[in-house]
Amino acid sequence: MECYTSDSCDSDSREQKTLDLAGQSLESGVLSSELQSIVDEKDCAKSYEIILLYNNRLRTLPEIMNRFSNLKILDVSNNQLTVLPDVLKSCPLTTLIAKHNRLTNESLPKCFYSAKTTLRELNLSGNQLTNFPEQALEIPSLKYLYLGGNKIVSIPKDIWKLSSLQILSIGLETKSWMYQTP
Repeated sequence: MECYTSDSCDSDSREQKTLDLAGQSLESGVLSSELQSIVDEKDCAKSYEIILLYNNRLRTLPEIMNRFSNLKILDVSNNQLTVLPDVLKSCPLTTLIAKHNRLTNESLPKCFYSAKTTLRELNLSGNQLTNFPEQALEIPSLKYLYLGGNKIVSIPKDIWKLSSLQILSIGLETKSWMYQTP
């Protein structure tokens, strides 16, 4: 299996490097092997800033994801993920897109926030969430939060903690919802 990237590892370009493994029907074990070969053979995992894994058959993300220490954007949409691992906290993510999976409130990391967290966009649309993910309230840098297509029926009172939030997209099963800043 060949990995397509936007740049080669030995390039001294400052452009973001992308690992595009989208739409290849990858399962978790195969992905783990692919990522291990990148870490071992190419020794350039640190150069990747974007990893595209959407439209595959992933049920879990491998631990080796923590070796991509400069990962800023991760798109794992349209898979079969039932859990988001804590390993993602070790990456300086700015964007995490995990829409249309099988994520529940219990399968989210206990905390999205860490010393490296600069998360500005979190998309958990189209999953199986029944409650607003309280972990999101701990991300001071969050600007965009997408939760539509879940079964969330209320917004926590502490939503004001997200002082940087510009967009909150949530499909409530109630007739209408409106939030005004104090």
